[in-house]
Amino acid sequence: MEEKIVARIASAIGVEDILERLARLPATDLQSLLLSLYRRRSAERSPADLLAQYERSGMLRPSTADSRRMSDVFRTAFECAAAFEAVELSPIAPLGLNRVLGEIDQNNCLATVRGAEVLADPTTLKALECAHRRRAGVSGAIRLCSGSRQLRLQPFDAPGFSPHFGLFSLVTADRDRGGLEFEMESLREHLEVYLGLLERLSAHGYDLRSIRVAVSDTSEDPERLRRAELEVSEVLSARFSAVDFGIDLKRQQGRRYYSGLCFGLFAKDIEGEEKNLADGGFTDWTRRLLSNAKERLLVSGMGIELLVKRFLSAEC
Repeated sequence: MEEKIVARIASAIGVEDILERLARLPATDLQSLLLSLYRRRSAERSPADLLAQYERSGMLRPSTADSRRMSDVFRTAFECAAAFEAVELSPIAPLGLNRVLGEIDQNNCLATVRGAEVLADPTTLKALECAHRRRAGVSGAIRLCSGSRQLRLQPFDAPGFSPHFGLFSLVTADRDRGGLEFEMESLREHLEVYLGLLERLSAHGYDLRSIRVAVSDTSEDPERLRRAELEVSEVLSARFSAVDFGIDLKRQQGRRYYSGLCFGLFAKDIEGEEKNLADGGFTDWTRRLLSNAKERLLVSGMGIELLVKRFLSAEC
């Protein structure tokens, strides 16, 4: 469809290779061209145009989640992640960040005319921050957490999902210590934050049933899975006895996004439907950004908006 649209426009303008020509322009020239174009188009818009666009586009309208409830959950999440440095992320990221690191289709991100894109994934942006700090001389572990609102443009038709949404996320970056030490420690740490948050929310009006954690490995490495079962699942089950911990050998989601161990955290909502509340895993992003095979990075996120929309008890 996209190719047909480009071909139609090229034919109408009379320049068959218009896309190739524009792609070859220096970035500053293309930016100036687009700024001039959008300045002209915005000057032609009327108040009625603005209202019509607002009414038809879900990405422009407010969330249906209660903002005070969202703030309460975010505050509790930050308390549970006390070992992580809290950072306030920029609402934009470098153009192509999620395509280059996470292999996410660029059509799912909102690009700007200034060589940037609206935040679509806070963990890729925090990976850049970790790489920046490493290059600035930080040698030890880097633990960052954030609460952010991001925009993704793929279709959403499931209850509780919308183009822009609130997410609490964690990243931990370090260098390889050998013996999977970093992997086990950081995986346990991330899960402990999320399970601790659910534990506290359950005591304050959130109906979270059948909570379970499923650990997988993109390479189905038996040694990594065995270690995760012994050093992560069994350790955490001693504190979170009501949580079901297991190994998922059939997971396909995120195989191009993660590299190695990954996890999903699930619970049944007030209607008895199981929802994926949190997801995380190891990536090669800092290795690639720093061209250093010793770098390690664990990223994860939890849908705060989904919690407020689908798990808040009717009595609250």
